[in-house]
Amino acid sequence: MTRFILSDLHIGHKDAQYEIMDRAIAYIRREAKPGDEIWGLGDWFHMYENGFDYCLQHPMTKKFCALAAEIPTKLLPGNHDHILEKYRDTPGLVNPLAPIKLIEPFMDGGIWYCHGHEYDPSVQYIPYWLMWLWNHLPQKKTTPGRLRLNFITERYIMLVYLVHSRALLHLQDKVKKEHAECTGIVLGHTHLPLYQRSPELLFLLNDGDMRHSGTFTIENKKEFRHMTWKPGQQQWQVINIPKN
Repeated sequence: MTRFILSDLHIGHKDAQYEIMDRAIAYIRREAKPGDEIWGLGDWFHMYENGFDYCLQHPMTKKFCALAAEIPTKLLPGNHDHILEKYRDTPGLVNPLAPIKLIEPFMDGGIWYCHGHEYDPSVQYIPYWLMWLWNHLPQKKTTPGRLRLNFITERYIMLVYLVHSRALLHLQDKVKKEHAECTGIVLGHTHLPLYQRSPELLFLLNDGDMRHSGTFTIENKKEFRHMTWKPGQQQWQVINIPKN
């Protein structure tokens, strides 16, 4: 089984890269086989900027829902689409993204999958109502996506590695306490496609983002593949990452 893993599309953002999303959808539709799945690791939507209804009615949302009718798709909410949590957690509410299934962070095949904002101190301790206000104030923000903009800066890299380090340490504690079999973590949030492995740490893979890098990840039994759209070459650049 192949998993097509996407995070940080930020549908509804004024600078979202919808052309690259269209190309990712076309690629997935062309390459998917029976039994394959699409996994969304959060922030598919940018609900702080233009609101919940705007994101739901967006043409790109309809395209991903249509794709989910063909290929089983599950999405775990991130910090920018946390509103979806109540539809996930309240059985009586109708899922507005059906047939996309809303889920919680999970372990599969010894790998922990999550969005990653859970380990980001710039958003971790801020109530959602305050986060909405914070995103509407005319000042520079400190979340990874805000910091990156069109440039990779020292401050941005520092926050990326802070989030990734906290994620790895938290996961190692979780493994020890729960006696879980775990080899690593796959997450989004930081908008930086990245793979890191150390003899003393679990491995970490950031699946990339559609907002800045134009990257998503393919996972199969043997490897991960970072897929990055290169506009100048009009093709996907592929980086193969062995699991072992």
